[in-house]
Amino acid sequence: MNQRVSFAPAAGSGTPHHHTQTRRVDSRSTTPNIADRFADLLAPLSPRRRRGLIARLSQGYYEGWRPSRAEVAELVAQELRKSPR
Repeated sequence: MNQRVSFAPAAGSGTPHHHTQTRRVDSRSTTPNIADRFADLLAPLSPRRRRGLIARLSQGYYEGWRPSRAEVAELVAQELRKSPR
């Protein structure tokens, strides 16, 4: 679902108003993250475990780690072997 939204303030009012220059906003879009390319591998995880693994991937990224699909698949397998919480 797309909607047209304006972000420019009205002159002197400090509040947004609609005008001819608009920007398309997709209400379903989310901020891209390091794990987007591994979404299929992360799908079997619970939301909690998925967020935890994404946090690990993000921290590793900032430390210079660029995991392969095989590495991420192994991390997912380890998570799935753990007992449910």
